[in-house]
Amino acid sequence: MLRIERVSEKTGNLKEIRRLYDASFPDDERIPWKRIFAMLGETRRMYAYYDDALFVGLGYLFIHKNIAYLGYLAVEEELRGRGYGSEILRCILQEMKAYKTVIDIEVVDEKAENYEERLKRKNFYLHSGFEPTGVGYYFYNVDYELLSANGRVSAEEYRNLILEHWGPIAANAVFKKL
Repeated sequence: MLRIERVSEKTGNLKEIRRLYDASFPDDERIPWKRIFAMLGETRRMYAYYDDALFVGLGYLFIHKNIAYLGYLAVEEELRGRGYGSEILRCILQEMKAYKTVIDIEVVDEKAENYEERLKRKNFYLHSGFEPTGVGYYFYNVDYELLSANGRVSAEEYRNLILEHWGPIAANAVFKKL
């Protein structure tokens, strides 16, 4: 069973959490650390997950009305494949059981350079209780697919969520049925 800590300025291993955050997501997909940290509050939450004292991963959620958006999930590289990601997702879905929970992933495209990685990621989320919504969108030259758990999220609900979360820049997202 994992120990969960809500990240704040009082969190003891912020450097370690930031290192994992920076290492796990491409520059163009990361909210700058100072900004993400400044936004933390009731509707924007970051959690650190521990196996006893061992830091294993992080999760970042944005809550909008009845939807929780899982923006970031990362497990320490040397600990991947040991079930920690699945356990973190179970913790998130349990804590957010009153909310529809949504994630966006790159569309699984056989022509993509990272096809195997995309397929593995999608299968991980499907195995963990997420389902396809039939909704996708195109944003900053990337095709995304929405998956949700605890209820289906519509394109309109997601659009409102990202406008609230990302601001006016999200108005450039082009939605489509998959």
